Amino acid sequence: MNIEHYPYRFVKKVIEPWDGPQGFLLYRLLYSFKSPKSHQTYWMWIEVYKHHFYAVKFHLKAHRSSEHKYNLMTGLNEARQCIRTCMAVMEEVALSDPHASFGFIGANKLDEDEANTKRFRVYRRFMLTNFGNEEYKHQFNVEKSAYMLINRKYLAAHPGLMEEIVSGFRELYPYFD
Repeated sequence: MNIEHYPYRFVKKVIEPWDGPQGFLLYRLLYSFKSPKSHQTYWMWIEVYKHHFYAVKFHLKAHRSSEHKYNLMTGLNEARQCIRTCMAVMEEVALSDPHASFGFIGANKLDEDEANTKRFRVYRRFMLTNFGNEEYKHQFNVEKSAYMLINRKYLAAHPGLMEEIVSGFRELYPYFD
């Protein structure tokens, strides 16, 4: 997949003490990219979990201190390029880890229910269009606006993979109960 995206750069690897299930969240990777259109900088976090699972999150750098950083709309009309930039990083991760699976939450806007959010619907469309069914099993939970791209080869070798990932997230985040 060769998609047009904003230039991005790897910033740092963050290893933090974690009070969740031991060893499920391994570390986080911070990437940064700047929009040539709005001149705004975005931060993209790749949370690296057990079982070669990578959760993708991004937000406007200016919102980094907000507890609602993932819920806020920027109004900059550049979601397509931001999503494509995230997908380019996902592709880079998949090249370095052939067992990689991915996931994300389509966070709700502040005045929106968490089920089937606008972001989730947009992200799902991008994933279905750009990540083939041969390589990835597309699994989603509309009620939680959660999406997973499960690596089919790794799943074939580890049939309990999805249950292990879901179980880890349920322990870590009460949101998934």
